[in-house]
Amino acid sequence: MHQAQHEQEWQEKKDKYRRSKLGQMIKASKAKQYDQTQRDPEATAFYHSKQWKKVRDAVFARDMATDQVTGEVLGDRKVVDHVIPLKLCTAKQALDSNNLWVLSYKTHYRKTKLEQAIAKQPHGDTKLRHLDKQWWTKVLREKKENKQ
Repeated sequence: MHQAQHEQEWQEKKDKYRRSKLGQMIKASKAKQYDQTQRDPEATAFYHSKQWKKVRDAVFARDMATDQVTGEVLGDRKVVDHVIPLKLCTAKQALDSNNLWVLSYKTHYRKTKLEQAIAKQPHGDTKLRHLDKQWWTKVLREKKENKQ
């Protein structure tokens, strides 16, 4: 009981910090640094485009700000993921709402790690082009259950 109370207090403190101006400034700074040092310049341009922001917001509304794997309600944190990774998409697929879904940061992180592992396999890019939401949902739920 004490541990659950402590965990709840910690979560509240962490959430309050994330919503603070300082927390938002640090997050924005890290995102800017990532864009400048690690992200592909073409991807950076795409994710800053008006078309992407419009489609991203529509998908976020369509999915009701809910992680499509876990059902967790996310609030205003917009993580809209490409089912087929952006680097493997055609121009049409990149903005196709059928290739997009809302994920939490944790789910997105797990999916990204799996994508990286699959990409290293023989014909990995071909495999990634053929994986759909149903397959990802099944695998990501199994991964989450195995961690608990």
